[in-house]
Amino acid sequence: MYNKKPQKLFFTLGFACLSALTMHSVKAKETPELGSLYNPAEQFETAIRLIEGQNTQADFSTGLKWLKLAAAQQYSKALYQLGFYYEYGIDEVERDYFKAVDFYERAAKQGHLESQFNLSVLLLREGTPVYNPKQGLYWLEQAAQQDNGEAQYSLAMLLEKEAKINTALIEQSISWLTKAAHNGHRGSEYVLGIKYLKGAGVEPNQQQAFNWFQKAAQHGDSAAQFNTGLMYEQGTGVKQDLKLAIEWYQKAAAQNEAGAQFNLGNKYLFGVGIPQDTHKGLELIQTAAKNGNPAAQTMLGNMLTTGKFLGIDYAKALQLYMNAAENGYAEAQYQLSLMFAKGQGVEISHEKSVHWIKKRLNPIIP
Repeated sequence: MYNKKPQKLFFTLGFACLSALTMHSVKAKETPELGSLYNPAEQFETAIRLIEGQNTQADFSTGLKWLKLAAAQQYSKALYQLGFYYEYGIDEVERDYFKAVDFYERAAKQGHLESQFNLSVLLLREGTPVYNPKQGLYWLEQAAQQDNGEAQYSLAMLLEKEAKINTALIEQSISWLTKAAHNGHRGSEYVLGIKYLKGAGVEPNQQQAFNWFQKAAQHGDSAAQFNTGLMYEQGTGVKQDLKLAIEWYQKAAAQNEAGAQFNLGNKYLFGVGIPQDTHKGLELIQTAAKNGNPAAQTMLGNMLTTGKFLGIDYAKALQLYMNAAENGYAEAQYQLSLMFAKGQGVEISHEKSVHWIKKRLNPIIP
């Protein structure tokens, strides 16, 4: 049996010394009462005030001591905070994955949601000395069962990856994804929209796809905003409405969504559903091309080879076609084949022309 009395005395002296250390840096009204020095919640709050410099001069070192005292009493918030510091190596705390796991796990066992999730992510991170997929999955499931959308989404994606080997996991993946979506997790809403649109793991349902895209769009997801606009424009899963399509394109384009920039640019360029503005249309299409949209790159290439809207510049057109063609865009591959055949902006090369026309016959993007 260990004699706990000396430990208790040391603990008490530690509080007294720490109190003295802290007095100079914390305002009198911010200093905890003597009785609260044993209260881990008060210790934690004092630690955060010192670390973040709330109404006092920031003092990470002293704050860290308070944090460790709270953690010594198994206070979950303090355990989580220390786990975070050790995981990322914050300030004077050196990165130590093993200590991070220890602190996270102690809080996780108390049901602390953030600790369960962070612990799962750390244990599932390949290349670290604490990599443990079995335990990582366990803690991810614990966090997901607390109805946390981020954990549910992560679990769904992990199960989807595993479903390539074990197809029985597809149903579980969709179930967790749906739970996350119902919890307002916009990434899950968007992915669920894709699955209903393509019939991946679920029966195809355009109306359901639209509904989930719209929810994600309302939560600010730019890709979902673009898809919502596209479905409104095409009348897919919803009544066709060009005005609403343009509104969603505008929201997505403002977030630098290349597909929306291209579609909106075309509307301005030709005055479709919106007053014609050639300058604005070209600007949006050029931005979409810079953002890697192959349709925009190809359209600009066409303008530069025909002289429509822009002056002829075969060299620039060639580069734009090349960018789109290398990403598997069929029309760009065809145009590139023609340029090599005609020697436009490049030396004639029947070999390269044939190469690109063959690529055109098996496009990645039709």
